[in-house]
Amino acid sequence: MSRAKATQLNVRSAFARARTRELSRLTGMTATEIVEDALRGYVPPGAPAQTGRLVRRGRILVIPAGGSSVSLDEANAALDRVRERDLDR
Repeated sequence: MSRAKATQLNVRSAFARARTRELSRLTGMTATEIVEDALRGYVPPGAPAQTGRLVRRGRILVIPAGGSSVSLDEANAALDRVRERDLDR
């Protein structure tokens, strides 16, 4: 077998190793078959169905801010005022 075709998966979990050995003895399947079967059946969790007041911002859920939004220019002006106040002392 060529080097490019040799595939290996290292499992460092003691639980996963023990459970794979146990399932292998019970089913007569190889460890590879058990892992492949488990991965075929795995479905990652989807997005939460009910989020209440939370809104999705990319991959995270956040509480939406109340009131009006602040523009970049307004935020920069406020920061400049605070910075200048600290220099006047």
